[in-house]
Amino acid sequence: MLERSLPWPLPEKSFCEFYHSMDFPDGDSVTGIWDIRGRFAKYIGHYPLQGKTVLDVGTASGFLAFSAEAAGAKVTATDVKHPSQITLLPFKEHPYQSGDLVAWEAGIEEHWKHTQSAFWYAWHKFHSNVEMVYASLNELRYWDERFDVVIAGALLEHLGDPVSAIGTMARLAKEAVIIAFTPIEDTDELLMRPIVDLANPANYWTWWKLSLGLYRQIFRNVGFEIEIVGADAFWVTADKEFTRPTIIARRLPPPSDLLAGKRSLLGYLRRGVRLLAKLGGRRSTAEPAASLA
Repeated sequence: MLERSLPWPLPEKSFCEFYHSMDFPDGDSVTGIWDIRGRFAKYIGHYPLQGKTVLDVGTASGFLAFSAEAAGAKVTATDVKHPSQITLLPFKEHPYQSGDLVAWEAGIEEHWKHTQSAFWYAWHKFHSNVEMVYASLNELRYWDERFDVVIAGALLEHLGDPVSAIGTMARLAKEAVIIAFTPIEDTDELLMRPIVDLANPANYWTWWKLSLGLYRQIFRNVGFEIEIVGADAFWVTADKEFTRPTIIARRLPPPSDLLAGKRSLLGYLRRGVRLLAKLGGRRSTAEPAASLA
């Protein structure tokens, strides 16, 4: 049983590190690494969220969660609590692989607190009701809650095992999984390829690009069909506009429901045929009388 976090007190703005730029109702604003203000609907493929329950996986400073809430959803956000729950690419030059791992994690944890604080700063500024759960993807797999829609924005490329992550998100979704703004290898082959130069120790944070065929097959394995749409975002630190695919995976009805639907349709068709036959019989008996008049 995963527990919701109690709200943190309003942090100092100067302590916060924001992943996304945001504008707040009181006129305050913050600048993040990425800016998708005014583009949220397109970012998630214009998927309707009004009145639905939404889980935002890997929320960071919370832009997607707060935007989903503004779109009318009841939102739960989730992110890892501690850097020890993160898997990075191993390089002998990096302390994650060959140095003082405890000291490295302590330094990363301090950075993590800045991003976590950014979420709570925005939460207070938006007067939000978004609920937060701090848990790893492995812990989410054993969660017994379900949500209408699960959203993960620009997340899978930072995971060492994106295939298992898709399985976890599909398990939690009653209706749809939205993998927003993620690179896709445009081939029907079932493959994953590195996004970055794996020989460069600076690239310890980014892993794989999955093929369209692999996404289609993995989601089909867990009972979903996918649609690909385009999403835009502005990379603030590079001063550059980017367009990437967003995957909308919709859960298919179980075979029993499909069979029941076919039987129901067949029943309607049979009743329609019988009705037409009756009407035709009445017309054939009425026509001679009309000709005699």
